[in-house]
Amino acid sequence: MNDPIEKTLTVPLSPADAFALFTTDIDTWWPKATHSVTGAKAKITFPDHKDGDIIEEGADGTRAIWGKLIAYEPDTYLAFTWHPGRTEKEATVVTLTFTKTSKGTRCDLTHGGFDILGDTADAVSTSYLHGWDMVLGCYASAVMTPVLSEN
Repeated sequence: MNDPIEKTLTVPLSPADAFALFTTDIDTWWPKATHSVTGAKAKITFPDHKDGDIIEEGADGTRAIWGKLIAYEPDTYLAFTWHPGRTEKEATVVTLTFTKTSKGTRCDLTHGGFDILGDTADAVSTSYLHGWDMVLGCYASAVMTPVLSEN
């Protein structure tokens, strides 16, 4: 099993801008056609406070909660439960740290807690191992000249 999954991405943005792109502007870059519950025309909203829900709203008004923000330190750190298309009882945990570097901001993503999924943990963690590459690639494409690397 791949637990935790760790990914590192450096973008040529300040920590504040990198953080805002991941949160406030998530709907502009997230690959909804392939990584959503309700489809490509969905709208994704990321909360700006602890205990807020990450919400996807489909074109038909259907709402899917992807997770809940459990830690929120603007421009620096996020942690949230993660269960798109599953129940809250099946939530894993994603953390992101935004660190200033000489080239911009290093974004460190960790996704763990797959053991909660029992027999499907290995398959789900493997899916996310590759899925985060695509998602972070879309995030990187939203800015100019990104540098993508894995831990």
